[in-house]
Amino acid sequence: MSAKLHILILTALLSSSGLAIASNDSSKSSTSPAKSPAKYSISCNDYLVLKETDKPVIIGYEISKHKNGKVSAAEIIADVEKIGPELDAYCKVNKDKTMWQKIKSVF
Repeated sequence: MSAKLHILILTALLSSSGLAIASNDSSKSSTSPAKSPAKYSISCNDYLVLKETDKPVIIGYEISKHKNGKVSAAEIIADVEKIGPELDAYCKVNKDKTMWQKIKSVF
């Protein structure tokens, strides 16, 4: 994986970690609204039209959200390298499903 791709993944990881922390803090201070069932709604069809350089960033972000932002950059990179090819194959066959369904099944 190229250095540029590592930087993109790390940036996404840090962003999602910050969002996870911010959302946890705000939920303590007020009543939180009901969680949307469409939380992970990136369809496989949408995923397949992404640029190849954007796909690892999106996968890393989704993995980080799944793990509540409590994951190291090295773990994210390893998971992205593992899941990326599986997700591409899954989405080519299941265009009407969401990419999250495949990511969730791996964990």
